[in-house]
Amino acid sequence: MEDLTSSLMTPNRLRPLDRGGAFDGAFRVHGSQDFCTFVVGYGCSVGVNIQYKSMDERVGFVLAPKGKARMAMDGQEFEVSDQRGLVLTAGDPRTLSYFDDCVTSILVMNLRKAAEYCTRLLARDLDRDLRFDTGFDLSSASGQSWMRLFQYATAELANPHSLFRTIPAARQQLEQTVLTGFLLSHSHTYSDALLRPQPAAAPYYVKRAEVYIEAHFAEPLSLADIAAQAGVSARSLQNGFQNFRNTTPMGFLRAVRLQRAHEALLRADPIHGTVTEIALSCGFNHMGEFASLYRQTFGETPRQSLTRTLYR
Repeated sequence: MEDLTSSLMTPNRLRPLDRGGAFDGAFRVHGSQDFCTFVVGYGCSVGVNIQYKSMDERVGFVLAPKGKARMAMDGQEFEVSDQRGLVLTAGDPRTLSYFDDCVTSILVMNLRKAAEYCTRLLARDLDRDLRFDTGFDLSSASGQSWMRLFQYATAELANPHSLFRTIPAARQQLEQTVLTGFLLSHSHTYSDALLRPQPAAAPYYVKRAEVYIEAHFAEPLSLADIAAQAGVSARSLQNGFQNFRNTTPMGFLRAVRLQRAHEALLRADPIHGTVTEIALSCGFNHMGEFASLYRQTFGETPRQSLTRTLYR
């Protein structure tokens, strides 16, 4: 049993916790190496000293649908039952103790893929490693949601006639669903960011207007011009910017022009360049208004930005 579980799961050593029980091991596995389920039982009290392979990219979710187990790690103890789960990743050695007729069900997933799906859900790169909490309260609302998905996935992986076992694309879809559910239901490094309410996506015509403004900010644009390029009425465009950008189309245009003027002033040669030339090239025609808006936005006058290069 030790050889079998070490070769298929992760290296481990078994030792009896008492002399009274007869060993009656049971082991089942379904799936592939980094997306599979194991069912393990020993029929007596056994200690499992787990040693992880180097660079193991897998993460395992463990629960005990029958009986109880306990894991010791870093001076802490974690219960394993039908109400308390464990999440195991490669790291320091740990000991998992099975008691009497305890049977554990284990779902193995790929940690690297979990990080990739987390990146997609956040729509940004991860700035630190994805780490899951060890204990998992399965009686909570999120725990119950995860258990329904866990039971469905394990049943499909165990069914020899399941489409998820015979069609690679279907299996990939199931794996993605399981990883997404796991990321949303269990605590980890990015849980707060994932569960934070996200603003609604801006309509296509707002994004189209923004792209047009960015490309033509120096031209004498009107609201009607921008709305025509966005393919909606001026009123709809106004409402879209107010609801999703908290500004107006012309306010967005003004902000783009100011930013471009600021960048140009910082790059310009103060001996040959002038504030007026740069302001005009960025679409501003009224120098007094430009100077006032610039100072409100950047905390200095355009001239101060232009001459800053002299003191670098």
